[in-house]
Amino acid sequence: MAGIRPRELDRSGRRDLAALLKRLGLSFSGLDLFIPLEHFTNARHTDRALSAASAACELASDLERLAGDAGAGVVCTALPDSIDPRVIEALAAAADRHGVAIADLAWPPRDQPAGPGIGAGFDPAAMLMRGADPAAEVARLHAPVLAARLSDVSAVGRVAPGSPGGRLDVLGYAAALHARGFAGAVVADLRGLDDADKAAARMIAAWGP
Repeated sequence: MAGIRPRELDRSGRRDLAALLKRLGLSFSGLDLFIPLEHFTNARHTDRALSAASAACELASDLERLAGDAGAGVVCTALPDSIDPRVIEALAAAADRHGVAIADLAWPPRDQPAGPGIGAGFDPAAMLMRGADPAAEVARLHAPVLAARLSDVSAVGRVAPGSPGGRLDVLGYAAALHARGFAGAVVADLRGLDDADKAAARMIAAWGP
């Protein structure tokens, strides 16, 4: 969003954003970086995509430190299946330079991490829309789990987990994450939902204490 892009947030702006999180009683759990998959493989866009990824890693590192949420420096993005190893090396180097990790939301999920400092991210709704079982996918992969969303779909599209017609086995998904040792924040994904407040409350109730 305009005004909170990494390049637009100077040191003072980042402090203000971290302070806002604290005032709202929120924890920092990472950043989403939505870059078209082809920008990582098209030579005309690769440099810009890598620059955006590096800037996001820097911002995640700063917010993790300023908000006092140790270990929360995770940047979520999706990487294409066919990607130049040199691009992976550049992404891994950016993550290492800023002391953060990159969660790859690619489909199909990679069984092994794409590179050092790069692990798996899970979006149950995206998996269900492709006919996959999120709990089984979490259990199957060997890549470290770095990010997990809470999302669901029904016959009409994305819905909040716990909604009538929702297809996510919330308990099974939670058990799979626990078995993999995932200790990060499970992020309520409100994208595409009409009433965000109502959807968030439903998600919290579905996830349980």
